[in-house]
Amino acid sequence: MERVENRVKSFKYLGIHVDDRLNWLEHINKQGEKAIKMQKNLKRIAFGNWGISQIHRWTLYKTVIERLLAHGSSAWCLNPTFKMKRKFSSIQRPFLLHISGAYRTTPTVALQTILGIPPLHMQLQFEARFTSIYCLRIPLPPFITDTQPHDLEMKATGCSTHPSEHLKPYQISFED
Repeated sequence: MERVENRVKSFKYLGIHVDDRLNWLEHINKQGEKAIKMQKNLKRIAFGNWGISQIHRWTLYKTVIERLLAHGSSAWCLNPTFKMKRKFSSIQRPFLLHISGAYRTTPTVALQTILGIPPLHMQLQFEARFTSIYCLRIPLPPFITDTQPHDLEMKATGCSTHPSEHLKPYQISFED
C-alpha cells in the first residue's frame, strides 16, 4: 500500500513556522498575530493612563513580546530581508504606541528613540547572531559577521569541588 504525502504551504516544527519558500514570513506573520492578540488583551485590561504604568508596559514588552518573537531567531533572523524588517516594524509599532501613550501619527523611529527601544529587526538579529556565535558556537558567513567562535574565549569552568576540601598543611580547619 503506497502512502501519498500531501504538499503543504507551511508547517510548524519546534514552534517555528516553516513555509515552502523558506523566507520565514509565515512565521513572522503568525507570531505577530499572536503578539498583537496579547497586546489587545492587555490593552483591554489596562488602557491609557490607568491600570499599568509605563515602566510596567515597557517591561512586559521586553520580557514577553520580544521573547515570543525571538523564539528560534538564530535559525531565521541572522540576515533579515527588507520584507522581514518592514513586517517587524509594523508589529512593533502598536506596542510602542501603547507604551508611550503617543498619538497615532507619531513616527515609529521617534517612538523607538524616546523609549530607548531599538528596532525589532535589529534586536532579533543581534540575539540570533549572539546565540549562534556564543552559545551554539556556529561559524557564520563573512558577509554576516567577522567574529567567529574560535576567536572567542571559552568560559572558565571553575573548580569541581570547594577549595576548603583541599586544605594545605599550614591552613586552619574548624573540623578536627
